[in-house]
Amino acid sequence: MAGEIYLSNLSGQFDYQQILQKYQQLKFQQVDVIQQKEEKVKKAESAFKTFANMLEDFKKKFDAIKDGSIVDQKTVNVSNEDVAGVSITNESKVNPTKLSFTVSQLASNDIWLSQAGKTNRTDAVATQDGTLTLSINGQDIAVDYTATDTLDSIASKINQATNEANASVFYNGSSYKLIISSTNTGESNQINFSDTGDLLDQLQLGSSYNASHVQTAQNAVIDIYGQQVTSQTNTFSNVIDGIDITVKKESSDPVQIAIEQDSEAPKQAIEDLFSAYNSLVDYIKEKSGKDGELSGDYSLHSIHATIFNKLTPFMEKGLIDVDHTNGHISLRSNEFASLLKNDKDALKNTIDEVKIALEPYLDFLFDPQGTIKQKEKNYQRKIQKYEDSIEQIIKRIDKESEILKKQFINLDSLLAQMNDVRSRLSAILPKDTKQ
Repeated sequence: MAGEIYLSNLSGQFDYQQILQKYQQLKFQQVDVIQQKEEKVKKAESAFKTFANMLEDFKKKFDAIKDGSIVDQKTVNVSNEDVAGVSITNESKVNPTKLSFTVSQLASNDIWLSQAGKTNRTDAVATQDGTLTLSINGQDIAVDYTATDTLDSIASKINQATNEANASVFYNGSSYKLIISSTNTGESNQINFSDTGDLLDQLQLGSSYNASHVQTAQNAVIDIYGQQVTSQTNTFSNVIDGIDITVKKESSDPVQIAIEQDSEAPKQAIEDLFSAYNSLVDYIKEKSGKDGELSGDYSLHSIHATIFNKLTPFMEKGLIDVDHTNGHISLRSNEFASLLKNDKDALKNTIDEVKIALEPYLDFLFDPQGTIKQKEKNYQRKIQKYEDSIEQIIKRIDKESEILKKQFINLDSLLAQMNDVRSRLSAILPKDTKQ
């Protein structure tokens, strides 16, 4: 017991501590056996988790191709990306094509800068109350002001009144001025001003002061084979279905755009899927063999066989080669390229057939009630069972050891008393002497 002190071998007849140690060593052999079994299960659990991760990687590779959009991917080449850029917004709508255009004009927003200003930022601007009206894109925005408003308060009122324009205070080194700009680009976002007071005159701002109109809102313009195309922004979304053209600067030199079928991306995506499958095959072969951590676990072979069978549509289209020496599969590149070029819809249908067959099975495997999760739980239950058994055995050994210890102490004490009595008797009894 904790806090107690035991002295062993008081009688000099035996050392019970050593006997207890031998007893415990013998009993702990049961623990060693269970720990060995537990370690074997832990190794199997670790190996199965690796398998599950590899299977999840296979699923990710499959998810990348399952909707068939991979075969619609295109490549875009732009002769001068400093002038324009192209992005694909809908692969399925884009057909291989070539296009040449020049950039005549970039889109811009409307900017007005007052010609008059204030030396002190806190000075009032107008001499009377009034209403400033901004007309933008068919909207009239009324902003009431007073004779005490400063440039900052007027800018704040404009910004609070509309999202169509931005107002701020501009300092040129000698005076503070008001700058107003339209939020969006394009001709329809030009700003017109009207005023019931004298704010515009005090600031020398608006159509009566031409110099205050420092930038005029305009559309972007590109010329395609002599045809002008305009856009409110610098992005053209309606020139060719499925692509956006974004112009960056004006140029009279033609920009060449070439859109082609991307044959490499879908090929690589399917090869990645097959590579993930082959990794599963190799791992199953290694771990389920005679000395493998998953030896005897036939669920791995079942999963492998099921996946292989569900890839049958690829085989029926002649897209798979099977190496019977190692179980690997590979993509028949020439057949794939021919199908992609000549019958893309047939290739899409083949991928869709694989999806219909394989997707529900993979979803089931990773379902909370599916094979993967259930096997992981089973490993955890086994490990916990071994842990509980070890804990119970140790408690039993401790309890038995404590009982034996007390018994040995009592025995040792009795022997010590007997030795003491014998010594006393020897001292008082006459010694046997021979003449």
